[in-house]
Amino acid sequence: MPERHFTTRRGFIAALGFGAVSLYGAWAAYGAAPLPFGGHTGHKDAAPEAGAHGHGGHGATEGMAPEEFRFGHDVFVRKYAQRDGSVNPHAAEDAPAHEGNAHGGHGHADAGHDHAAAMAPAEPVDVYLMAQKFAYSPDVLRLKAGQAYRFRMMADDTTHGASIQLGSAARIIRLRPNVVTEQTITFTKPGEYLLYCTVYCGQAHDAMHGRIIVG
Repeated sequence: MPERHFTTRRGFIAALGFGAVSLYGAWAAYGAAPLPFGGHTGHKDAAPEAGAHGHGGHGATEGMAPEEFRFGHDVFVRKYAQRDGSVNPHAAEDAPAHEGNAHGGHGHADAGHDHAAAMAPAEPVDVYLMAQKFAYSPDVLRLKAGQAYRFRMMADDTTHGASIQLGSAARIIRLRPNVVTEQTITFTKPGEYLLYCTVYCGQAHDAMHGRIIVG
Protein backbone atom coordinates (compact mmCIF):
# COMPACT_ATOMS: atom_id res chain seq x y z
CA MET A 1 0.00 0.00 0.00
CA PRO A 2 2.72 2.61 0.86
CA GLU A 3 4.52 1.81 -2.40
CA ARG A 4 1.34 2.21 -4.41
CA HIS A 5 0.58 5.51 -2.67
CA PHE A 6 4.08 6.79 -3.52
CA THR A 7 3.67 5.86 -7.19
CA THR A 8 0.32 7.63 -7.44
CA ARG A 9 1.73 10.78 -5.87
CA ARG A 10 4.72 10.74 -8.22
CA GLY A 11 2.39 10.46 -11.23
CA PHE A 12 0.32 13.37 -9.96
CA ILE A 13 3.42 15.57 -9.57
CA ALA A 14 4.63 14.64 -13.05
CA ALA A 15 1.26 15.49 -14.58
CA LEU A 16 1.21 18.81 -12.73
CA GLY A 17 4.69 19.67 -13.99
CA PHE A 18 3.81 18.78 -17.58
CA GLY A 19 0.68 20.95 -17.40
CA ALA A 20 2.70 23.92 -16.14
CA VAL A 21 5.20 23.61 -18.98
CA SER A 22 2.38 23.40 -21.53
CA LEU A 23 0.68 26.47 -20.07
CA TYR A 24 3.94 28.44 -20.18
CA GLY A 25 4.42 27.42 -23.79
CA ALA A 26 0.97 28.74 -24.63
CA TRP A 27 1.80 32.06 -22.92
CA ALA A 28 5.01 32.31 -24.89
CA ALA A 29 3.22 31.64 -28.17
CA TYR A 30 0.97 34.63 -27.52
CA GLY A 31 3.83 36.81 -26.31
CA ALA A 32 2.51 36.90 -22.73
CA ALA A 33 5.22 34.88 -20.99
CA PRO A 34 6.82 36.77 -18.07
CA LEU A 35 10.32 35.51 -19.05
CA PRO A 36 12.09 35.18 -22.44
CA PHE A 37 11.08 32.00 -24.23
CA GLY A 38 12.57 30.61 -27.40
CA GLY A 39 14.18 32.72 -30.10
CA HIS A 40 11.35 35.20 -30.77
CA THR A 41 11.80 37.66 -27.93
CA GLY A 42 11.93 41.29 -28.96
CA HIS A 43 10.24 40.79 -32.35
CA LYS A 44 7.04 42.47 -31.29
CA ASP A 45 8.84 45.62 -30.12
CA ALA A 46 11.29 45.84 -33.01
CA ALA A 47 11.94 49.42 -34.10
CA PRO A 48 10.60 50.46 -37.52
CA GLU A 49 13.07 50.72 -40.35
CA ALA A 50 14.77 54.06 -40.75
CA GLY A 51 13.38 55.98 -43.69
CA ALA A 52 10.09 54.07 -43.74
CA HIS A 53 8.41 57.46 -43.61
CA GLY A 54 10.04 58.66 -46.85
CA HIS A 55 8.59 59.91 -50.10
CA GLY A 56 7.99 56.57 -51.81
CA GLY A 57 4.34 55.65 -51.58
CA HIS A 58 2.36 57.10 -48.72
CA GLY A 59 -1.08 55.90 -47.79
CA ALA A 60 -3.55 57.28 -45.30
CA THR A 61 -2.48 54.62 -42.80
CA GLU A 62 1.25 55.38 -42.86
CA GLY A 63 0.70 59.10 -43.04
CA MET A 64 3.01 61.85 -44.22
CA ALA A 65 3.68 64.28 -41.38
CA PRO A 66 1.49 67.44 -41.58
CA GLU A 67 4.57 69.66 -41.59
CA GLU A 68 6.06 67.65 -44.46
CA PHE A 69 2.80 67.97 -46.38
CA ARG A 70 2.58 71.75 -45.85
CA PHE A 71 6.15 72.18 -47.05
CA GLY A 72 5.52 70.02 -50.14
CA HIS A 73 2.26 71.86 -50.85
CA ASP A 74 3.91 75.30 -50.67
CA VAL A 75 6.75 74.19 -52.96
CA PHE A 76 4.28 72.63 -55.41
CA VAL A 77 2.15 75.79 -55.64
CA ARG A 78 5.10 78.19 -55.96
CA LYS A 79 6.95 76.04 -58.50
CA TYR A 80 4.05 75.43 -60.88
CA ALA A 81 1.93 78.59 -60.43
CA GLN A 82 0.69 80.11 -63.71
CA ARG A 83 -0.23 83.69 -64.54
CA ASP A 84 -3.94 82.89 -64.61
CA GLY A 85 -3.80 81.59 -61.02
CA SER A 86 -3.87 77.91 -61.93
CA VAL A 87 -1.19 75.35 -61.04
CA ASN A 88 0.26 73.18 -63.80
CA PRO A 89 2.86 70.51 -62.89
CA HIS A 90 3.55 70.10 -66.64
CA ALA A 91 4.32 73.77 -67.27
CA ALA A 92 7.99 73.11 -68.08
CA GLU A 93 7.10 70.31 -70.53
CA ASP A 94 4.46 72.42 -72.26
CA ALA A 95 6.80 75.37 -72.77
CA PRO A 96 8.05 75.89 -76.36
CA ALA A 97 11.03 73.62 -76.97
CA HIS A 98 14.43 75.07 -77.90
CA GLU A 99 15.47 74.56 -81.47
CA GLY A 100 17.83 71.74 -80.56
CA ASN A 101 16.83 69.50 -83.45
CA ALA A 102 18.54 71.82 -85.93
CA HIS A 103 22.00 70.79 -84.68
CA GLY A 104 23.26 68.07 -87.02
CA GLY A 105 21.86 64.58 -86.61
CA HIS A 106 20.64 64.91 -83.02
CA GLY A 107 17.02 65.12 -84.11
CA HIS A 108 16.70 61.40 -84.87
CA ALA A 109 18.33 60.37 -81.60
CA ASP A 110 15.98 62.61 -79.62
CA ALA A 111 12.99 61.27 -81.52
CA GLY A 112 13.99 57.71 -80.68
CA HIS A 113 14.43 58.65 -77.01
CA ASP A 114 11.01 60.32 -76.94
CA HIS A 115 9.42 57.25 -78.52
CA ALA A 116 10.97 54.95 -75.91
CA ALA A 117 9.80 57.24 -73.13
CA ALA A 118 6.29 57.25 -74.56
CA MET A 119 6.23 53.44 -74.61
CA ALA A 120 7.25 53.17 -70.93
CA PRO A 121 4.44 53.22 -68.33
CA ALA A 122 4.03 56.72 -66.91
CA GLU A 123 4.94 57.17 -63.26
CA PRO A 124 2.33 58.94 -61.11
CA VAL A 125 2.86 62.69 -60.84
CA ASP A 126 2.52 64.10 -57.33
CA VAL A 127 -0.24 66.68 -56.87
CA TYR A 128 -0.89 68.49 -53.58
CA LEU A 129 -4.34 69.68 -52.51
CA MET A 130 -5.02 71.56 -49.27
CA ALA A 131 -8.61 71.96 -47.99
CA GLN A 132 -9.37 74.87 -45.68
CA LYS A 133 -12.29 77.19 -44.91
CA PHE A 134 -13.63 77.76 -47.52
CA ALA A 135 -11.40 76.92 -50.47
CA TYR A 136 -8.96 74.47 -51.97
CA SER A 137 -5.33 75.27 -52.59
CA PRO A 138 -4.72 75.22 -55.45
CA ASP A 139 -8.29 75.87 -56.60
CA VAL A 140 -7.48 75.31 -60.29
CA LEU A 141 -5.28 72.44 -61.48
CA ARG A 142 -4.18 71.87 -65.08
CA LEU A 143 -3.49 68.19 -65.74
CA LYS A 144 -3.19 65.79 -68.67
CA ALA A 145 -5.46 63.01 -69.85
CA GLY A 146 -4.00 59.51 -69.54
CA GLN A 147 -1.46 60.49 -66.89
CA ALA A 148 -1.68 58.95 -63.42
CA TYR A 149 -1.63 61.44 -60.55
CA ARG A 150 -0.90 60.76 -56.91
CA PHE A 151 -3.15 63.22 -55.10
CA ARG A 152 -1.78 64.11 -51.67
CA MET A 153 -4.56 65.81 -49.73
CA MET A 154 -5.10 67.17 -46.23
CA ALA A 155 -7.53 69.41 -44.33
CA ASP A 156 -5.82 72.33 -42.63
CA ASP A 157 -8.42 73.33 -40.05
CA THR A 158 -11.53 71.15 -39.76
CA THR A 159 -12.93 68.10 -41.55
CA HIS A 160 -13.68 68.67 -45.23
CA GLY A 161 -14.55 66.52 -48.19
CA ALA A 162 -13.27 66.40 -51.75
CA SER A 163 -15.61 65.17 -54.46
CA ILE A 164 -13.95 64.97 -57.87
CA GLN A 165 -16.53 64.64 -60.61
CA LEU A 166 -15.48 62.07 -63.21
CA GLY A 167 -18.21 62.21 -65.82
CA SER A 168 -21.18 60.17 -64.64
CA ALA A 169 -19.35 59.09 -61.47
CA ALA A 170 -17.36 60.81 -58.75
CA ARG A 171 -14.42 60.10 -56.47
CA ILE A 172 -15.33 61.20 -52.94
CA ILE A 173 -12.60 61.53 -50.31
CA ARG A 174 -13.01 62.54 -46.66
CA LEU A 175 -10.22 64.86 -45.50
CA ARG A 176 -9.43 65.08 -41.80
CA PRO A 177 -7.35 67.80 -40.11
CA ASN A 178 -3.61 67.10 -40.21
CA VAL A 179 -4.10 63.62 -41.73
CA VAL A 180 -2.62 63.14 -45.18
CA THR A 181 -4.69 61.03 -47.56
CA GLU A 182 -3.51 59.75 -50.93
CA GLN A 183 -5.49 58.70 -53.98
CA THR A 184 -4.11 57.77 -57.41
CA ILE A 185 -6.38 59.12 -60.16
CA THR A 186 -6.12 59.01 -63.95
CA PHE A 187 -8.33 61.26 -66.06
CA THR A 188 -9.07 59.41 -69.28
CA LYS A 189 -10.76 62.27 -71.17
CA PRO A 190 -9.95 65.97 -71.59
CA GLY A 191 -12.44 68.33 -70.01
CA GLU A 192 -13.19 70.42 -66.95
CA TYR A 193 -13.87 68.51 -63.74
CA LEU A 194 -15.56 70.04 -60.72
CA LEU A 195 -14.11 69.66 -57.22
CA TYR A 196 -16.27 70.52 -54.23
CA CYS A 197 -16.56 69.90 -50.48
CA THR A 198 -18.93 67.15 -49.33
CA VAL A 199 -18.74 67.78 -45.55
CA TYR A 200 -20.50 70.79 -44.03
CA CYS A 201 -17.73 73.04 -42.72
CA GLY A 202 -19.44 76.37 -42.05
CA GLN A 203 -21.59 79.11 -43.54
CA ALA A 204 -19.61 79.35 -46.79
CA HIS A 205 -19.54 75.57 -47.32
CA ASP A 206 -21.59 75.81 -50.54
CA ALA A 207 -19.00 78.13 -52.09
CA MET A 208 -16.09 75.76 -51.46
CA HIS A 209 -15.15 74.37 -54.84
CA GLY A 210 -12.34 74.15 -57.37
CA ARG A 211 -11.63 72.98 -60.90
CA ILE A 212 -9.41 70.43 -62.58
CA ILE A 213 -8.81 71.28 -66.23
CA VAL A 214 -7.61 68.25 -68.18
CA GLY A 215 -6.05 68.74 -71.58
